[in-house]
Amino acid sequence: MTKALLLLVVSFAVQTGTPARLPPIERHRVGPVVIGADAQKIYEMFEGRRKLVDLGYEGMLSPALLLRFVGVTRRDGVVAELVPGQGVLTVWRIEIRDPAFRTAKGIGVGSTVGQLRSAYRLDSVLSGEGNVAIRVDELSASFMLDQTGPGGSELWEVRDPARVPDSVKVTSVLLTR
Repeated sequence: MTKALLLLVVSFAVQTGTPARLPPIERHRVGPVVIGADAQKIYEMFEGRRKLVDLGYEGMLSPALLLRFVGVTRRDGVVAELVPGQGVLTVWRIEIRDPAFRTAKGIGVGSTVGQLRSAYRLDSVLSGEGNVAIRVDELSASFMLDQTGPGGSELWEVRDPARVPDSVKVTSVLLTR
């Protein structure tokens, strides 16, 4: 979509009160934020709606861009994690924290494992860095799970996705290679 057409759509949405349509969560991307993309280009694209931060994962420098898409208010709704590559910073992983973003099948932050199970094949349960997640290889995504709600405290022991209770909620979506 050209910049002029995008501006026209956003302008119409603002004038009519109709929210701009958000891009779906897809394999390796959410809208223009794509794994492997030049971080400088993403940085420029989100002028006025970005913040460069250090996530400090495992006590190491972990640069990332907190991105706010047009039509949403959450300032850290999409997090593009960055790594050096080919002489430039590139997007390494993308974390979606805003419940406004959904996959084509309607799954996102706030969905239950039961809804996730109905929409996609659940490939594995992963744990690390304080998180437990269900992996969906079709999307190259890990769906982080709420460990504070019902059934959440026992998740560290689970390795079979079939044993994760349907009621457990998704807290974020992490797109990887």
